Amino acid sequence: MLKGVRCRLKYRLFALALGNFAIGTEAFMIAGVLPELAENLRVSLSTAGQLVTVFSLAYAIGSPVVAMFTGRMERRKLLVGSLLLFALANFVCGLSNHYGMLLLGRVIAAIGAGLFVPAASTTAADLVAPAHRGRALAIVLGGQTVALCLGVPLGTWIAYALHWRTTFWMVGVLALIAAVLIRFRLPTVASTVPVTLRERFSSIKRPVIWTSLLSTVCWATGAFAVYTYIADVFGQLGATPRIISFALLIWGVASLIGSTLGGVASDRFGSARTIAVALTVLLAALTAFSLLISGQPSQPALWIGCAAMAVWGVSAWSFGPAQQHRLIGLSGKASGIVVPLNPSATYLGSALGAAIGGLFVAYGNVEGLGYFGGFCELSALLWFAASRTRERKLQAAEAVT
Repeated sequence: MLKGVRCRLKYRLFALALGNFAIGTEAFMIAGVLPELAENLRVSLSTAGQLVTVFSLAYAIGSPVVAMFTGRMERRKLLVGSLLLFALANFVCGLSNHYGMLLLGRVIAAIGAGLFVPAASTTAADLVAPAHRGRALAIVLGGQTVALCLGVPLGTWIAYALHWRTTFWMVGVLALIAAVLIRFRLPTVASTVPVTLRERFSSIKRPVIWTSLLSTVCWATGAFAVYTYIADVFGQLGATPRIISFALLIWGVASLIGSTLGGVASDRFGSARTIAVALTVLLAALTAFSLLISGQPSQPALWIGCAAMAVWGVSAWSFGPAQQHRLIGLSGKASGIVVPLNPSATYLGSALGAAIGGLFVAYGNVEGLGYFGGFCELSALLWFAASRTRERKLQAAEAVT
């Protein structure tokens, strides 16, 4: 009987992970199909690139706003509805014959994704005992890291073998399948305890929360400043397209390992320790790229760069489940309001990283990307330390009372 319960739980977590897989594939694969998309819609590559910026900003801004109006919804209905909206948006993108329609589809997709991802995390945490919360979050968030390993390469290949519109149809179908599984596999999950508008804002304004969220913004800014232009980084090291693809594959596999490791480490050693180690290692990995570029292109430098990609993938994606785990613990009854802000902070950092990294590339300073990424991770560590200090003070105050 216990075995049957565990199987049902795994199926439920798998359904949530599949939804994240569809969202992760759509969010990351568009970078690989931008040249073909731009040519087909007769717009410049830079104009096509705004589809990435618009998605990230719509997610970052829209997610917490919409979450405030859907906080009372039963969780299963919210999950299914958000995936249906996301699927519809991808079908709109697949039918788009001009840039404006595609832009609209990306905005709608971002809203659907912004509703689903945080709701999936809080639901996964509620389905398991507190001692297994980190592992459950790692499974659900792992859907996005699997998307990096499989979804993005597959979507890019389909775009060039068939058509870029086909990739959006593929993601739309995946989202529909996930919605059906969630509808019939998940039990009814009550919404978080309703809170007033004043309580919502007071939760966000708590120093322990906003300093933690700033840590997420800095983490994502540094990571995506380098990732967005990783082809240029490896080009400076003398890499061929095949080696660049191989490096990205290493990064994707390492990301999957890191997501799992982050959940397990959070359960065993605590989310705070996991976050501190992950950010420190990531700082070293990103800085290594600038140090490598400053030397002469060589075969050893390429292999060291690939090794740095592996370390980067593990450390960067260990941060995700650990940070979600910590925010759920810090926010308590307000987790339904606070947790949606973490993915928003991630996408805000992604938009900032891509924009600022673009300035480095535009002015011929690719070497500076690694240093900038390392600086951002150092900033993330400092904001985390500030949040951790506040957390300890609150714990000490509660112990006295």
